[in-house]
Amino acid sequence: MRQLETDYLVVGAGAMGMAFADEILMRDSSVRVVLLDRRAGPGGHWNDAYPYVTLHQPAAFYGVNSEPLGPGGTYLASGSEVLTYYEKVLRKWEDTGRLQFFPRCEYLGSQRFRSLMNRESEYSVTVKRKTVDATYMKVTVPSTRPPKYEVEPGSNLVAPNELVRFRGSPSDYVVIGGGKTGIDAVLFLLKSGCAPEQIRWVIPHDAWLIDRAAFDPARFVELGSQMQEIAEGDSIEAIMASLESSGKLLRLDPKVRPTKYRCATVSRDEWEQLRRVDQVVRKGRVQQVTRENITLEQGTLQLTQDSLLVDCTADGLAKRPIRPVFEGAEITLQATFVCQQVFSAAWIGYLESRIADDSKKNALSRPVPHPEFVEDYFATLVGTNENLTSGLKRFPLWFVRSRLSALHYFGVRAAFRIAIRERKSQGQALAKAKALIGIEDRP
Repeated sequence: MRQLETDYLVVGAGAMGMAFADEILMRDSSVRVVLLDRRAGPGGHWNDAYPYVTLHQPAAFYGVNSEPLGPGGTYLASGSEVLTYYEKVLRKWEDTGRLQFFPRCEYLGSQRFRSLMNRESEYSVTVKRKTVDATYMKVTVPSTRPPKYEVEPGSNLVAPNELVRFRGSPSDYVVIGGGKTGIDAVLFLLKSGCAPEQIRWVIPHDAWLIDRAAFDPARFVELGSQMQEIAEGDSIEAIMASLESSGKLLRLDPKVRPTKYRCATVSRDEWEQLRRVDQVVRKGRVQQVTRENITLEQGTLQLTQDSLLVDCTADGLAKRPIRPVFEGAEITLQATFVCQQVFSAAWIGYLESRIADDSKKNALSRPVPHPEFVEDYFATLVGTNENLTSGLKRFPLWFVRSRLSALHYFGVRAAFRIAIRERKSQGQALAKAKALIGIEDRP
């Protein structure tokens, strides 16, 4: 067994693991990191994603703090660009001699790991500071696991990755799943020349979508009006309707009230394309797929002889049980700002480099679970604001200087002007959000 020694053992070289490692290496020039991953390179789920995937939010605030990604503005990096970016970041830190990367390795617990290529190649690590779990969020994509529903052998079911390689011209396509992956699959089919009437889209539950324009760094200043709308609303339904009227949220069908919210983000053009698909099947989750039909919770969908089914049902970011981020010699990376995993991981890395006491660090990084239902829109807003407010009091300059932070694109003076201007409506909005979903004030 080979012996290693390091300051931080980071398990998982996905987006969160890379953001944490980058931050901790950048803040302390004496720190050494051992980074391992089951995959052959950094980037986590990006290694397994479908070829036509892109970021859903601007590249300007994705990745790690020490290295820009993309030309700025609203540019959306492709999956291959993201992987190239992470390779560049990895090589940069490896060249310093302070980071060692072990690809194709599995963590065994107790600071031990072994190679997946040679089971006899095992490592024991003396960790001088912390072991970091960067896999807790368990990001999954359809190509890495079988569907949760039963599939009859011989059924014409593929993962989204197979669409670019599929030979033939099916009479129709059935896209199963209404999340980001399903959205991407539908958009890819339309862009590739499929007529809208060739596509049937199985959506168990409609979800609110975010207008990507809200993430344009040049328009971040407009986000303050969201607080005003929440403060003035008298019910969850009224507030969501107001946010829709002001263009912050979108839905596929004006006649169907969404019950989900998972941070799925689209442009107005993409939204218009999605709405061209009239055959939207709303009969609950898929229970079984055979060669003749799909059995759903509330009915059956008949298939044609050559229907091609596209499974887009992987959970992506699961709603995981909350754990303390800092727990003795262990750090568990979790989102502390809603739907901003890399920003959260960098923030956790910064706190680790600046504060010794776990309780003080945990008070500044309370986990914000990934949203699923409409009510979670308000719960995650409250949690994010609590972390942001307490963090700004301690380390305001970090938020302004971090390229992963929205405040970076305001500038110091503008950020403070906005904070002062929105102080009253923010307080009212947070109080309203807590009242609507029954959250009590935390110490």
